[in-house]
Amino acid sequence: MARSLLLSLLLRQHMALKEKFRAKYAHPWLVWEAGAWNVPEATEQNVATTRLPLMDLRDCLPAGDAMCFELVALAERGALKLGRAAQNTFVVNDATVSREQLTLSPTPDGQWWVERVAQARPVTLDGETLEPEQPRRLQPGAKLQVGDVRLTFHDADGFNDRIARIAEKVIAQASLPPSR
Repeated sequence: MARSLLLSLLLRQHMALKEKFRAKYAHPWLVWEAGAWNVPEATEQNVATTRLPLMDLRDCLPAGDAMCFELVALAERGALKLGRAAQNTFVVNDATVSREQLTLSPTPDGQWWVERVAQARPVTLDGETLEPEQPRRLQPGAKLQVGDVRLTFHDADGFNDRIARIAEKVIAQASLPPSR
């Protein structure tokens, strides 16, 4: 089963673990960027759900949150499926996403490919329309647009760099004197 974690949780782990974070999460990620969340409560790990942070944490977390899908340990199983239906590896419960939208496939050399499922709603990869059943290689930082859902692919280094930049901003904000 695939795990999805809130970016804010991963940020807190990064700040606590420091360099150990990179070793713990040395794999690629697919990030459902912050936006209009339209997901139900669910108990399954692979369903993208989110809650606002607790009141005592709101002042130290960045505005908006994102859902981060781990692309790890599942590579042995082959293609990972993303869509609205419950049988997908990653469930993105948004009305603008098809029940079966796309597949992500790893290669033995660590590359990842994305393919739009036949009959699925349109998908763009870095602004270009992804034709059904024509796989395209994902580059680090690649942007996917699926209906109203924005996804970003990160390799391990790129994801760690993103978290580190956010952590720096949070630390800088925390060190500012309170405004009057």
